[in-house]
Amino acid sequence: MIVVKRSTAVSLSILFAMFALTLTIALLLKSPSAALASVAPPLAPQTVAETAVCTGENLIVNPSFEGSYPVYVMAAPGHPDCQTWFEDQPNQYCERVKLADDWHPYWLDTPRTEGWMNIQPEYVPSLPHEQPPRVRSGEKSQHYFSFWSTHEGGLYQQINALENGRYCFSSWGQAWSARETLSGWLSDPDDNGQLYQRVGIDPTGGTDWQSPNVVWGDMRMQYDEFGLFSVEAVAQADVITVFVWSKANIPVKHNDVYWDDATLTLQHAASVTPGELTTLLDVDGPTAVTHTVAISLTPGLTWTAALDPSGTLPASLNQTSGTTSADVNLTFDSTGLLTGTYTTTLTVTTTPAAPGSPFTLPVTLYVVPDVYEDFLPVVIRP
Repeated sequence: MIVVKRSTAVSLSILFAMFALTLTIALLLKSPSAALASVAPPLAPQTVAETAVCTGENLIVNPSFEGSYPVYVMAAPGHPDCQTWFEDQPNQYCERVKLADDWHPYWLDTPRTEGWMNIQPEYVPSLPHEQPPRVRSGEKSQHYFSFWSTHEGGLYQQINALENGRYCFSSWGQAWSARETLSGWLSDPDDNGQLYQRVGIDPTGGTDWQSPNVVWGDMRMQYDEFGLFSVEAVAQADVITVFVWSKANIPVKHNDVYWDDATLTLQHAASVTPGELTTLLDVDGPTAVTHTVAISLTPGLTWTAALDPSGTLPASLNQTSGTTSADVNLTFDSTGLLTGTYTTTLTVTTTPAAPGSPFTLPVTLYVVPDVYEDFLPVVIRP
């Protein structure tokens, strides 16, 4: 039996550790690229919680970007980037643009002082067999890319809206960006195109993605895994426009973008009509007057109504709160009122606050010495 003292065992352990370290250094010196590649960490995808933020009825047409992806034909006069195949379609037939049904393309085309700058992206469908998965649901997602070039562009869709309604828009997106084709078709953490994505809403319904009216959500690089992009805005017209957007800053080999599962929902909306109430009464004819005020709101809102306690018009309401749309009666009586002007203000407040809340409705009563009624003659033709 061989007996090794404790101090000798510790020394042997140190010698073995030093030998292992020396061997590792030698391997790195012999083939540094191969050794580093074997230990390089994978690109950490920038993800967000997979929780829907836009709840309610989805107003987007073809939200999953399905369809036959035909060649896109632009409205006249078209665009110089599009090919001219037929005399009756000058610069309208975009062979490089194959889009999901009900969506429309846009892209930046200036400056182009270099051949790789701001090119028209090529739009194609992405299919479920691609790896890593580039389709989140259904059979396809919208894919577009620029090859050894930069781009800024995306897709848009116009949707009928309720003016003053608060809308939420979201879409799932991801990108593949790398200077060269890596194993697994993954993005390169160290050498990519700085490819950013975001979504936006034009509350006025315009289709110019560069308009200052567009409200944009946060942008980020979202590589190799779907993440949710979202934004909210208040409609300023009866049509709004939603945009998905991307921008590649460096002309690498792969600057590819994927969008799927878009959602647009009406979050909150309320209205109070009419906008004001005015009444004219004769001082010698005391009259009780009732006006109907229509309060309309989307599900999930509650409302309260109150008259200004400092108002000079003594009025009352038959209902002061509710959880659904309602017609509220505002009543006052001119009995005992002298000639003059009497006013109050009706205030309607929603919870949570809908766009426009609190709503203020001026109420005015004019009491005058005499009210004259004029009648126009009626002429009956033979």
